[in-house]
Amino acid sequence: MAKRLIKLFSHNDLDGFGAPLLLKTVQPVMFPDVEFDMTNCGAGRIDEELGQWMQSAEVGRFTDVYIMDMTPDSDYSFKQLNDKFANHWLVFDHHESEAELRQKYAANSIGPADEKINPSATSLVWDWLTGQPHFNELAEQRRRELAYLVELIRAYDTWDWQNDPDMAEQERIDADDFDQLFWFYPLQDSEEFVQNVFATSWQEYQAANRLLIRTLNERRAKYLKSHLKDVLVTTLAGHKFGIVYASDYKSEIAHELLEQNPEVDAALVISPVSVSLRSNGKLDVAKFAEKYFNGGGHADAAGGRLTVNPIEVGEQAVADELKQTIENQQSEQKKDESTLADSLDPEVAAKMAALFGKKD
Repeated sequence: MAKRLIKLFSHNDLDGFGAPLLLKTVQPVMFPDVEFDMTNCGAGRIDEELGQWMQSAEVGRFTDVYIMDMTPDSDYSFKQLNDKFANHWLVFDHHESEAELRQKYAANSIGPADEKINPSATSLVWDWLTGQPHFNELAEQRRRELAYLVELIRAYDTWDWQNDPDMAEQERIDADDFDQLFWFYPLQDSEEFVQNVFATSWQEYQAANRLLIRTLNERRAKYLKSHLKDVLVTTLAGHKFGIVYASDYKSEIAHELLEQNPEVDAALVISPVSVSLRSNGKLDVAKFAEKYFNGGGHADAAGGRLTVNPIEVGEQAVADELKQTIENQQSEQKKDESTLADSLDPEVAAKMAALFGKKD
């Protein structure tokens, strides 16, 4: 029998890799007649990636499309999905900023099994898997191991590892360690890393990487302490923001910024091409990110893209300041030279001119 070929589009963070790779992990048992092909992309890129793929020659080879940890922003994207794949497409996304759009296509949007639990894309995939044929063919021990990994990803992605008072302390630590390890590896190695973790239990993987985890925790503590010295507090659109530049540990820095500056409404962490926003409930940062940064997310955690490169802006500011300093010094030097000549006695000046002047 010919295999079904399913295209997977997903984000490029831990939840974005976890969702499609969870399908790949259970594929031999649950989907023996299916082959999955995965593409990961950055936030805000799903319509572009989907549009390019829809125009490619290979699209005709696929029977289904699953979109994870992202929702297309364009009605045209949904029209293409309906036209080319009819009922053979699904969206596994949890971001509140696109909830209304997903509701328009509720039949193709997967929701959480328990509305009381904040879902992630990976947990939505897991909930969906539990209702599929052959799920019980996974060994009971294997189901427990995968369920725990899914929960670690969900807890970190929704920030429940910090905000849920009922979460066990070991689970908080495990969720943090898992995400730290993910960001330690280069993007080109992310798939292999998550696959390796899914291939075993978290406890075994953690034990084998204990030294690395401790080293990463120590490095992060130093990074946060260094960068949080340079927080700028300002008012934007009527809300008080704490702004800081950081290319790493953006979620952690934003969380700590809010802890150290309770007077601000939100944290805005700037990196070379994107921004991360976190709120303490005073501002819906998903709406703010959607309006000003072409982004989205959740009410308390969101992100977007920059139209300027802050590094280039900073470099230009240093160059402009240095240029002005040099001009000021040159101006002062000319002024001093002029003052010296003006202060000389005319008779002395004449003698000096005769002494140093050019002779005929």
